Amino acid sequence: MSRTNPNPGTRRRFYARYLAGYAKKNRVLLIFGALFTLGVFIGALLLRSAGEGSISLLESVVGGFIERRRASGLYENVVAAFSSSMLFAALLFVFGFCAIAQPLIVAAPFIRGLGFGFSAASLFAAYGASAIGFVGVLLLPGMVFSTVAILLCCRQALRLSGAFFASMARGGAQPMAPYSLRAYCLSFAAAALICLAGAFLEAILYFIFANSFILG
Repeated sequence: MSRTNPNPGTRRRFYARYLAGYAKKNRVLLIFGALFTLGVFIGALLLRSAGEGSISLLESVVGGFIERRRASGLYENVVAAFSSSMLFAALLFVFGFCAIAQPLIVAAPFIRGLGFGFSAASLFAAYGASAIGFVGVLLLPGMVFSTVAILLCCRQALRLSGAFFASMARGGAQPMAPYSLRAYCLSFAAAALICLAGAFLEAILYFIFANSFILG
């Protein structure tokens, strides 16, 4: 007896339910991702409104950054990339222990996106279409790793900060909502490993391809 294919409408309903369930379960993470994307967009728009003097200054800053990365060794580039992403993670780790730090935690993905959007737009403003390969190959892969890590850190920090806030709102009469500090620390350790992997990837890409892209 031959097995018939499932009804296409049934498959669509199944995938729709799956996506709806995933979005509901990870709605906070998706909101943080949307804030990061909004930051990238606004960062690019801010550069477009900059005057010629500001763009000239950015050209010299961006040029100096690229030359430093090209001249640095593998270890120096790993440290530079790792330090940049871990600064956000370290701040978020501390914010998690503050009951009123939720606005700062929510703002972190937006600020991260703002920085990336502004940096990428600066490269395009300085070097035009020749910056496409540089951004796509050298900047974007490491940024994806570090952004995923930071978004995960934001979610964990918001949970812990919210638990402290709930306990404070009850006047401390009842114990804080259950939250494992061990799990919190392990989550940030995993995020640090993701940041380190992204830093290694970025440094290796610089080592292999940095001199392959001609900017100008």
